Amino acid sequence: MPFGAQVLEGGRIRFRLWAPAAERVDLLLETTHGGGVTIPMACTEAGWYELTSDRATAGDLYRYRIHGFGEVPDPASRYNPQGVHGPSQVLEPGQFVWNDRGWRGRPWEEAIIYQLHVGAFTPQGTFATARERLDYLVDLGVTAIQLLPVGAFAGAHNWGFDGVLPFAPAASYGHPDDLKELIQAAHHKGLMVLLDLACHYFGPEGNYLSVFAPEFFTKQATNLAGRSIDVTLPGGREFIIHNALYWLEEFHLDGLRLNAALFQDEQEQADLLAALARAVREGPGKHRHCHLLLSHDRRAARYLRWADHSDPRHYEAVWNNAAQQAMQDVLTGAPSGAVTAAQPLDQLGACLSRGAAAGESEPLLPTAFVTFLQDYAQIGNQALGERLHQLTPPRPLGAMVATSLLAPMPPALFMGEEFAAAQPFLYFCDFNPDLVKDVAINRRKSFAHLKGFRTARTRARIPDPMDPATFQRCKLDWSSVQRSPHADWLYFYRRLLAVRRREITPRLSGMHEDRIRYLLTGDRGLSIQWTLGDDSLLTLLANYGPAPLDGLQAPAGAVLWSEPGDAATALSQGRLPAWSVVWFLQAAA
Repeated sequence: MPFGAQVLEGGRIRFRLWAPAAERVDLLLETTHGGGVTIPMACTEAGWYELTSDRATAGDLYRYRIHGFGEVPDPASRYNPQGVHGPSQVLEPGQFVWNDRGWRGRPWEEAIIYQLHVGAFTPQGTFATARERLDYLVDLGVTAIQLLPVGAFAGAHNWGFDGVLPFAPAASYGHPDDLKELIQAAHHKGLMVLLDLACHYFGPEGNYLSVFAPEFFTKQATNLAGRSIDVTLPGGREFIIHNALYWLEEFHLDGLRLNAALFQDEQEQADLLAALARAVREGPGKHRHCHLLLSHDRRAARYLRWADHSDPRHYEAVWNNAAQQAMQDVLTGAPSGAVTAAQPLDQLGACLSRGAAAGESEPLLPTAFVTFLQDYAQIGNQALGERLHQLTPPRPLGAMVATSLLAPMPPALFMGEEFAAAQPFLYFCDFNPDLVKDVAINRRKSFAHLKGFRTARTRARIPDPMDPATFQRCKLDWSSVQRSPHADWLYFYRRLLAVRRREITPRLSGMHEDRIRYLLTGDRGLSIQWTLGDDSLLTLLANYGPAPLDGLQAPAGAVLWSEPGDAATALSQGRLPAWSVVWFLQAAA
């Protein structure tokens, strides 16, 4: 990296910091042998301070003393063992011995994503204990783990999007080598590991970089005084691109998801995302699969243009928020703020057949859209953090799960979804109370417009994000997977994913975006037919309503899945029961 502490050939350590507002910078070194050393750093050019020394070794702790601003950690630290306010530690990445050198990743068509928050995934909330759950994930049938951001943040727990040391895995999760062990263990089991990249935004506590390099950030503060990098600056773009390459190269990750909607200027966003994609394709992506994804962003289609039907020009896929909203609206029977005036069922048909909501964009390959029923944001933005099974009866939910998991779009699950976890996923953080005094008040006020939370008394039921008990309530209870109804849901998900891996995944490569069509039948009936890459036909017939649908005709092909089990038999008589879906697969002629 062009900044931070880098071990050079011969063992010398180069320290490099951009501090344009500083008149002088000293390196404060705490050696592993005890004792401290203060060494002045030379100002080389345009605010860069640099020092190469043989007095430092891997394992030493260090800070920068910036005259006029105090003592601060390295904003490009690889590890801060005492938290974001403590000293950084010199690491030698080459000391970790990788044994996954034969791993080249998996094609994007094979992606079945499991999104998880490291701190809430297990009782201990560490990389090491997450590694102990890999066999469970393999048995479930997923092929990729997606970690919410792991960059160091203030306090002991956080969603991860308030990080302030974007190169340093959070110490509360473990040592960087623990994360590497998790990733290579996943590779040995055939699992990809993806990461949410949140380096463009710095949280409200521990952002020392904004003090001695204020021009690095946009002028406006956001989200409780957090700051976003100014991507119109070459230095800002370089920082983000290096951060992406760092996680892919140093940690052998298989891909990254970026929140493109948070970049400020639209043209600068386009330039940055294109440059980042080129750097990945010409770097680690030349030798293995490195998947680049975008989170919810209606403008993402321009980055998903396919040069041909094998290699994406920029990004593989976008998380399809429109599809999630359409599925939720169909389940509830009423629009919840859809982007067009189309009915929820029409929206769902458009999202599952062409990816985007009705009228939004030209068709793209189905694999360019990740379909999900719920994720951390959809659950966490509920006032009480309720999961979908707590808001929807089992039969409608089962029909929608069977829809989302067998559609050609790569599906994504949120941790615990597969066994209907009783634990909520609430908004939680651990900022200094003196810095952020009104987190709970602001959180509760944001729901004042909703029925059930219009008085101070009812809003008091909304958990305080700063209360440690709020975080503890979100930790999954793994003992529940042995009991009904959790075991029943888990069995349901496992069977569906087995069908997907066996019958659908092998046929996705080579699909064409113009060979898909959907048809509405009445108010609640939907039929979609996809021509898969091997010219076989995949057909969905669904009734997303409380009354049976009559006068239907089953398409040609074998029944791939019937939910509930008697729906296919009823369909042979021209009737589709309430809240039922039947999937058919017809082999190519």
